[in-house]
Amino acid sequence: MTHFADRVIDLNNKEYFKIFEGLWRSEKPPLIQVGVIRNTNFTSTGEIDYSDIAYLNVEVNKFRERRLIKGDIIIERSGGGPKQPVGRVVKFNKTEGDFSFSNFTSMVRIQKPDLLFPQFAFYVLLEVYQSGKTKNIERRTTGIRNLDFSLYKKLAKFPLIPIFEQQYICNVLSAWDRAIERVQRLIEAKQQQKDQLVLQLLSGQKRFPGFQDEWKQVRLGTFLHPKFRKVVKPDGAYLRLGIRSHGKGTFTSVVDDPETIALTHLFQARKDDLIVNITFAWEGAIALVGPDGDGALVSHRFPTYVFDTSKMLPEYFKHLMVTDRFFYELVLISPGGAGRNRVMNKGDFLKITVTIPGVEEQKKIASVLGGMDEQIALLKKYLEKLKEQKKGLMQKLLTGEIRVKVN
Repeated sequence: MTHFADRVIDLNNKEYFKIFEGLWRSEKPPLIQVGVIRNTNFTSTGEIDYSDIAYLNVEVNKFRERRLIKGDIIIERSGGGPKQPVGRVVKFNKTEGDFSFSNFTSMVRIQKPDLLFPQFAFYVLLEVYQSGKTKNIERRTTGIRNLDFSLYKKLAKFPLIPIFEQQYICNVLSAWDRAIERVQRLIEAKQQQKDQLVLQLLSGQKRFPGFQDEWKQVRLGTFLHPKFRKVVKPDGAYLRLGIRSHGKGTFTSVVDDPETIALTHLFQARKDDLIVNITFAWEGAIALVGPDGDGALVSHRFPTYVFDTSKMLPEYFKHLMVTDRFFYELVLISPGGAGRNRVMNKGDFLKITVTIPGVEEQKKIASVLGGMDEQIALLKKYLEKLKEQKKGLMQKLLTGEIRVKVN
């Protein structure tokens, strides 16, 4: 990466940076209770999630120099996971309260804010993480991912361009941050609106004009019928279907070596089947099979069911099956077992009772809720697009590939 400044520094420069280790809980008085920023409070966008702050008793003397002030940057040194490299960064913007940071993190404080704008320094470190550079300097011990901090301090490069240009770059990127935040709030509002409608429409509290027929209480077996499409396990690679817990839908993966599967026969799933993972049904592992899972294979622990559409529409049931009440029913028919494995009784599954409207009213309700799902999905795609655009813009601005014009 080339830089557009006459001088470029890294985190080893003690003239510009002071780095502090995080705090441990302590019992050595005198103590003070403070809010401690932990890994769970980090977000991928660099904001701090204050909804679950831990308050710990820490030593007054150690807290004194580790008390966070506005502009401080906190770096995650241990944590991460297979899909989330260690090395996330967040900026501290509060001006009130006693806050510090945990022992799994470090804090960077800018010593010369008149020459290196703290927000600019934060964006440099955020770009290091979002571009994937920290993944190459992870060290793993006993399952924990640790950041090689000596390499990290050399990795981050801070171009010392004029302070007014740093501030202008921050203003540009902050505008993108505000746009991202607005879309996130809109998604949350839409989801809350949909959740409220689900409660009202699926209970009959709210009904559309023209529908007056009484709702019926029926067992699932009235409209769901087991469907077993038994096939011989393929000799070559095949598509396998899985189910996410908590009503999050299905996913597919390719089994490259069928010999690793200790079964002789499998079962084929088709689009619009209802499919259940009987081991984790109690955790909401239930879904409708989408187009991507049509023809995929599953084991005997994933029974599939077809709908009698004269009584129940799949597009209506997909909203009904992820309600708290339905999940509770799945828990009741899944007796305890070893660890998280609690096998659902398939006979009891078809005995679950639900109260439902006629097919035409189902169609209307499903149309409204499905329309809201589409809106939320479009907003989420737009949000991801904004994040990607901001990431690209940040990389270009911080390297001088794009220069800002400051009058």
